[in-house]
Amino acid sequence: MKPPPHTTDAWSQRHPVLKKNLIILALIAVAEIALLSFNARLDTFFWRATRWVMGNQQPYKWQAVRVNTATHPHAPWWRTLTPPFHSELYHHTESTWRILRDVGEPGEILFICVLLWVYDPAGWKAAVLTLGGVLGAGSVSEAFKCVCGRLRPISMLPDGRLNDGLNVWEWGRGFHTQTNLSFPSGHAMVGFALAAALTYLSPRGRRLFLVLAWLVAFSRVVMQAHFYSDVIAGGTIGWFCGFGVIIWLGERLGLPQRQLAPATATAAACEISPP
Repeated sequence: MKPPPHTTDAWSQRHPVLKKNLIILALIAVAEIALLSFNARLDTFFWRATRWVMGNQQPYKWQAVRVNTATHPHAPWWRTLTPPFHSELYHHTESTWRILRDVGEPGEILFICVLLWVYDPAGWKAAVLTLGGVLGAGSVSEAFKCVCGRLRPISMLPDGRLNDGLNVWEWGRGFHTQTNLSFPSGHAMVGFALAAALTYLSPRGRRLFLVLAWLVAFSRVVMQAHFYSDVIAGGTIGWFCGFGVIIWLGERLGLPQRQLAPATATAAACEISPP
């Protein structure tokens, strides 16, 4: 006997992309809950571990640190143990991280839009589509920033002390200042919104676009501007909200989403698909 046409199995067959993205969103929610639980203990631990491995934008003087911590036997490990490569890994790769960071800057966004206008077959429509996706996702990201008011891992605390990886939230702070707002990451949002637009226009390159977006997001942790939960939230907003705006704009501009060639469509079924 055949199952009714509206069972769960039939729904999943009719909407495989939607089902896949619901699973991805569920995994992201679990990751964010785990990172932010218990005063974001896991989030701050991973940030400090990354800082310990990569080094700092200002070189650590580890011998001096050891002398200072000798009188504090209970000091945490990231203040007492010499990191790999003696805290020099970041300085050997700093130019790369700064270039990745710049992808999320307004000038780079406009530059990419101009390139699409000139070289994409859709011309100005491709540029408008991309800019609209970034601005749409950016408005959602900015709303979260204003409400959450989370301090960056390295910033000034309300009492004037330097925040050194502490988890501090000042709810509603973003409505009266835009300084040191950490959650979510704007650069990660832009990276994934651009990846969404480029995937819409050129699905064949979506793997490359997603890898570059993840590198942009990771650069914000390496450069100590954000926690991991910040870049995960920013990337999620950029990808899903960006795609929603892009699909909406694409329909109104008469620019439907481009599809893979039939020979590669089967292989694409196992990969992350846009909403």
